[in-house]
Amino acid sequence: MKTAWLKELHWQIGIGLLLGIVSGLYLHAHVMNPIVAPLLQFFEFGGEFFIRLLKMVVVPLVASSLFIGIAGVNSSKELGTIGIQTAVYFIFSSLIAILVGLIFVNLIQPGVGSTLAESLNYNDNFAVKKPESLLKSFLTMVPENPIGSMAAVPFDMLGLIFFVVIFGIFAMKVEASVRKPIFDFVFAISEIMTKMVGAIIKLAPIGVFFLVTKLVSTVGVDVFIPLLWYLLTVSLALLAHMFLVLPGIIFIFTKQNPYKYLKQMSPALLTAFSTASSAATLALTMKCSQINNRVSEKVSSLVLPLGATINMDGTALYEGVAVIFIAQVLGHEVTLFQQFIVLITALLVSIGAAGIPHAGLVMMVIILEAIGLPVEATAMIWAVDRVVDMGRTAVNVWSDSAGALIIENSIRGNEDN
Repeated sequence: MKTAWLKELHWQIGIGLLLGIVSGLYLHAHVMNPIVAPLLQFFEFGGEFFIRLLKMVVVPLVASSLFIGIAGVNSSKELGTIGIQTAVYFIFSSLIAILVGLIFVNLIQPGVGSTLAESLNYNDNFAVKKPESLLKSFLTMVPENPIGSMAAVPFDMLGLIFFVVIFGIFAMKVEASVRKPIFDFVFAISEIMTKMVGAIIKLAPIGVFFLVTKLVSTVGVDVFIPLLWYLLTVSLALLAHMFLVLPGIIFIFTKQNPYKYLKQMSPALLTAFSTASSAATLALTMKCSQINNRVSEKVSSLVLPLGATINMDGTALYEGVAVIFIAQVLGHEVTLFQQFIVLITALLVSIGAAGIPHAGLVMMVIILEAIGLPVEATAMIWAVDRVVDMGRTAVNVWSDSAGALIIENSIRGNEDN
């Protein structure tokens, strides 16, 4: 009975995380040993295999659960209510996250006095491809070929969600006899995907062990020394948003203990932290949110897939901190007006950032250009982006989960009245 806690998934994932750190440090210290190279290849293969399994189920899971969530609501009015509340929450929480990041980076000023730019010689050795404009990014949200969006590598999640939402809305407008066969078919796919997800999730502790071992064995700890203050600033801001701001928002709107819900979501949060992919974690996020009937399938099927794509609190927070840090390193004074531009731009690019590793780093180019900083400067933080990405992804998933609980509470309150 004393070891019963070992059967809980979040403890298993936590143990895998710790073992990964220990084994990674050991391999990093013995990198010259000829047996280490094949071991690293083995861990890389194991981690990539686990992530591929998770990504394999994302498209059919999102498409089926989102369609069922839309086509299964009682009316267009109910769908509209959930949709509006979801949009308001996403915008509100992301803006708060960016403000938290800007407050911390202005107080700590991690880049002031740093010689990081000179040591990296970024102007000569690094270049970032400029992304498309914001208007172009929003235009591509409407897929020319929905099937192509599903088959794309990486998959076009925004295009897929846009099509499924439109398809589900119009499915509600046809006769029930016409809608029922489609609904039954998609429901069967959803049930099968749920079984598949359950089997894959049991491999999470092993997958986390492989991923963390490969990361630590490759990066080690020396690379973090020049960026210690930057890492500290981002970490403190993410922790404040995760453990203070979001729980506070949950308590204000639900009057529930947010930390009990946080513990319930811990398997998904630990998986998000390890994989650095909110999209890959989506299946587990949906499963955890529904435990003890906290969040209904109707709400989780709508809010969480959308959140995994367009609600990026951690990414938005990180964008603000990273851009101001780069400006400080380069000796560029960022005015209050420019920080306001950072606030708005970070909100917009976080909406378009895909739920995959390093997406936020690429989207940062837009913000750098918005305030006149060289896009090549992203080289300064590329070395530690994966580590930061893990933390901000966990915050992304926690914000999605918090939003689902708040909206669920609101919907139930309206039904009771």
